[in-house]
Amino acid sequence: MSQTLNDKLNGAVELGLLKKDIPGHVTGNIAGNIELRPYQITALERWLYYIEDFPQRPTNPHLLFHMATGSGKTVLMAALILDLYRRGYRNFLFFVNSAQIIEKKKENFLNPASAKHLFAPGVRIDDKPVDIREVDTFDAVNMDAINIHFTTIQGLHRRMTEPKENSVTIEDFRDYKVVMISDEAHHLNAETKTKDKLTKDEAAERLSWEGTVSEIFRQHPENMLLEFTATVDLTNDAIRAKYADKILYDYDLKQFRKDGYSKDIELRQA
Repeated sequence: MSQTLNDKLNGAVELGLLKKDIPGHVTGNIAGNIELRPYQITALERWLYYIEDFPQRPTNPHLLFHMATGSGKTVLMAALILDLYRRGYRNFLFFVNSAQIIEKKKENFLNPASAKHLFAPGVRIDDKPVDIREVDTFDAVNMDAINIHFTTIQGLHRRMTEPKENSVTIEDFRDYKVVMISDEAHHLNAETKTKDKLTKDEAAERLSWEGTVSEIFRQHPENMLLEFTATVDLTNDAIRAKYADKILYDYDLKQFRKDGYSKDIELRQA
């Protein structure tokens, strides 16, 4: 059996290759009340090794961070956005399954008055101020800013199939390189499941969610797709095969609890 990406990175850890200093443009621009936990630092070290030194890295990485609920995936997203800005990316597409979650994420990323705001009061990269902005389209955005388009998976599909004026379209992804960030990414795998395992709802979704995201990803040779979830179904053969070369970091609930970050959970059935 061939090695997965996670296996290869684990081997690099044993050789001492993954020790990386987290750069100042990340640590200096995360909110002051956020202290990166050891496992978040590990995730960033893996990212830095992959993006800078991994010999088999494609120009358009598609990666999965498989991390336990409550482990601070959103903090990691903010850190990656800062690092990718430093690497020349300006446009970010953030999508989830729920409109309610979108509003919470906007508070995290855009509202400096929020107690859960992720960024320092004045983000500076290469000694220049960097604004973080919500945008409706990537056409004519400020190329000195971090431009984020927030949407649901369903809304994204509608925009691609029913384009409207002043709304993001498929052309945006042909003309500009974009980092696609998928939160709760297990919702994208309806199409990957074999047909006999699809629920009725998943069968209806299979031509929209996963297919639309895949089409967008292919539009530009430097697009990136970064997925985050705690619950990818690796017991499914098709999904396990899909992510064999994509799981950059696997930090499950068992390890999260072992490290002392999660409360013990007792399940009762009535």
